[in-house]
Amino acid sequence: MIRYRRAQADDIATCVQFIADHPVVGPRYGPAIEHLGRVWLRFLDSDGFLSIVYEETGPGTATRMIGSYTASIISDEFAMELAAPPLKWIGPEVVKRCVHGPVPILTDAALRRANSTGGVNILVWPTAARADFEILPEVIQGGQALFFEEYRGYNIKRLQTQATHAAEMVVAVNSGAWCLRDGDAVHSRSLQQPAEEAFLQPHIIEVTREMAAQQPGTWISLLLAYRKPVIGFARSEQRLLAAALQGGTDGELSQLRSVSLSAVKKTWASIYLRVQSRKPSDVRIELGANIDGDRGKGKKHKLLAYLREHPEELRPYSLRLLENG
Repeated sequence: MIRYRRAQADDIATCVQFIADHPVVGPRYGPAIEHLGRVWLRFLDSDGFLSIVYEETGPGTATRMIGSYTASIISDEFAMELAAPPLKWIGPEVVKRCVHGPVPILTDAALRRANSTGGVNILVWPTAARADFEILPEVIQGGQALFFEEYRGYNIKRLQTQATHAAEMVVAVNSGAWCLRDGDAVHSRSLQQPAEEAFLQPHIIEVTREMAAQQPGTWISLLLAYRKPVIGFARSEQRLLAAALQGGTDGELSQLRSVSLSAVKKTWASIYLRVQSRKPSDVRIELGANIDGDRGKGKKHKLLAYLREHPEELRPYSLRLLENG
């Protein structure tokens, strides 16, 4: 069985070694691999950086890491540079900019502004899995489902990546992405050459809002569909709610968030007051009930059900900018 979890600092050295050992991705990075771990650690806990590891686990077998999945939210300028000839390998270019500047990954404050105004650019870094796992359908499909869940609800205007193997390139194009190769004047909805050859040459796989609008019903068009949040949760409230969506009691949430149980309960009370003041049409939560006991559980279930359908409420944004825009 393959499971996914957020990367921790102790995972990074193994992730970097997977990349360094990979016959395709390792040579792309070249000397930049020496700085990759430091860059990874620098952004690990920022809102604009997503790092997931996947592991093989099962009854009677030891859990072992088999790969990683990394994405970041980048500036408009860098996104446009990546799609302009001559095309570059994404990994080393990101590392070089993070070391020498200008840093392309948005700060938390810049991310909130972008997600509340014109939209964000998401860049999926070419990372690597163990060679005997990278083309397994459950790994490819699992990574795609994970990406959809993590970025659903963002105000996305552009997605970009590069393929690390032929199957990844085929899946991306079949899902609605377009491909730009070095020497091409325009993007293409098809690869124009066998994927086994195309992924070895500098290329960009990307989709913009305009491209997605031409392919309604595709996986990518669904991801780029966006609606504005209306509640305006504080970031600490968003983090508690995101953890609550994964399950667990308030006691377990307090341990996970490294805060006291009373702090968790106060945050829930603040959340309910905020929801009631904004009055989103899809959810009804009465404030008269105590947050503990059966009635409290009912309120929590209603709110979490609402958030599963409205992930935009848990993404970084500024309600002030949204309302003034």
